Amino acid sequence: MKKYITILIASALFLACAKDEAVTPTPASSDFKAYSSEFTNGGAFPVKYTCDGASASPLIQWTGAPAGTTSYAITMHHFPPAGGDKHVYMCVYNIASSVKELGENVTNVGSWGINTVNGKNMYTPPCSQGPGAKAYIITVYALSSPPVVSTSPSTTTMDAVVAAMSGKLLAKSEITVNYTRL
Repeated sequence: MKKYITILIASALFLACAKDEAVTPTPASSDFKAYSSEFTNGGAFPVKYTCDGASASPLIQWTGAPAGTTSYAITMHHFPPAGGDKHVYMCVYNIASSVKELGENVTNVGSWGINTVNGKNMYTPPCSQGPGAKAYIITVYALSSPPVVSTSPSTTTMDAVVAAMSGKLLAKSEITVNYTRL
């Protein structure tokens, strides 16, 4: 009986792991890279992209998209140091495969989801409270087809866009930047 239970548990764990892999495949392209000529991965986020500066949306560039890429999406978020919900500053999807950068203050590229700061379809600059540096994650996704989001643009969240990418993700690349409020 004990051996039978062990086999059942092992089978259940295998099926659960197999199911997770099918839902969130590991991107295969190591050549896909997000970057910015304005800041570096692991470096400081320029003041001009925050509420302490011009509140400009950041310049984000990418290269090395895998074959079959037909669309891109970009998100920017952070998790508060004390835990809690993630804060989303930008969510852009349905970016054409011919586009290789999201320029500074560009708003006419792709479809914009809402941010969690003011609930609008736009970039909202980091304005984190509390002492110390905060880490912000900018992610560029290369997709095999555009995500189909079932919500209206005024309610489309980062979570809805990421869920709609299921089975379409070819590669992703992250840039982590840090900012300490003035």
